[in-house]
Amino acid sequence: MQRKYNWFIGLVSVVLTIALLAGGQVLWQKYAVAKPLDKMLQGIDGVERATWEEGAKKEDVKIHVMLRQVGNLPKTYSEITDGCRQILGSRGFKIIIHDNRTPELEQFYYRVHYFIQEAIFTGNFALMAERLEEQAAQNGVAVQAYVDARHVYLKLTKDGGEMYEVVPRTVDSREVK
Repeated sequence: MQRKYNWFIGLVSVVLTIALLAGGQVLWQKYAVAKPLDKMLQGIDGVERATWEEGAKKEDVKIHVMLRQVGNLPKTYSEITDGCRQILGSRGFKIIIHDNRTPELEQFYYRVHYFIQEAIFTGNFALMAERLEEQAAQNGVAVQAYVDARHVYLKLTKDGGEMYEVVPRTVDSREVK
């Protein structure tokens, strides 16, 4: 009889320990990650709303950000990435930008994205800017293009529609076959 009692106490101890650890994980996720992440994202100019979700792997977090009337896209994007890095630490994350793009702005982007890719490859961003301005004038689109060491930022507006694109300047050689 004594042996059964010890097994029962051991089993109860294991179950309680697992429940305590899971509860601690949920609380940590809520108060150390979720609330600070939500508060940080809502405090950035140009961010209308933001949500996030765990990816397929626990290390991956997808951050959905709705942008509206962003004055300085590189600054806004940098604030988002720096804040996420600070809160998420070593966890990987991907920022997914949502905006109020129109089919016309998407078509314009598809026509000019070749200029952006060519500039990333050649480094001739002045030519890219000239071509973008030329195409924008022909299509009645207001375009703002910015370049920094890591990204090319593009803001397109027309008739109340806004489209934001952030294109990485680095090429992942693993993807090139």
